[in-house]
Amino acid sequence: MKVLLLGATGNLGIRLIPALLSHNHSVVAFVRSSSKLTSLLPSALLSQIVVVEGDAKSSGSIKKTILEKDCDAVVNTAGLAALMPWQTSELPRIFEAVIQATKEAGMERKKALRVWFLGGMGLLDMPGTRSVITHYLPIYREHLQNFALLNSISTEIIRWSILCPSLMTPRSSTFELPMQAPTESLIMSATVPPHWKDVWARRIPLLGPFIVLGLNVGQYTTNLEDNAEVIASDLEKGGDEWVGKKVGVWDASREKH
Repeated sequence: MKVLLLGATGNLGIRLIPALLSHNHSVVAFVRSSSKLTSLLPSALLSQIVVVEGDAKSSGSIKKTILEKDCDAVVNTAGLAALMPWQTSELPRIFEAVIQATKEAGMERKKALRVWFLGGMGLLDMPGTRSVITHYLPIYREHLQNFALLNSISTEIIRWSILCPSLMTPRSSTFELPMQAPTESLIMSATVPPHWKDVWARRIPLLGPFIVLGLNVGQYTTNLEDNAEVIASDLEKGGDEWVGKKVGVWDASREKH
């Protein structure tokens, strides 16, 4: 599969390059600065990908690259949501541009593209409530408007999924092939966080959900490399298991420590 990767110089994006190559995908890296990617990526990896400079906020540039490079799938890790509710970032504009570009490219080809987006754990539904986690922990709220836009698009137009991890940390600072074997310890679930621990405190009026959230949310740190593996392996399988879903992840190896 030929994959257009946006955000290739970011923490997750740079690790997606070896992950995608390890799963026999061809990679087209769409970056703002090719020199920055060159400074981060070993030449052995750089020689195996196609690099295109462009603005991730330009749907026209993204669409043109998809069509000219004959990409089958898109992975967007570009942009970072603003932390506090009163702050803003470029992420909503990037999100909108990618949606528009993939929608138009798919319509022109008469075949919906497979697209993975990156969100955050706050998008997941909090078990035992009727709200998403961000309603109780009001940070990175731009993900909410991004998901609302994405969720309004039929999966017959864009075959989308959105990965919703919490904090991601690096397992290694090197990027090479063959890629270090994944830990295969990530547990995935749709809509809600996997392995959520319910406690009696949730029955406390008003404060209950906040107590449960505080006891759980710190347990969802995962490795960047494992999240890259989730996307790369899913694209290789080519199935519909996660299409149209927000996807939570939990590292089962943490329970062993």
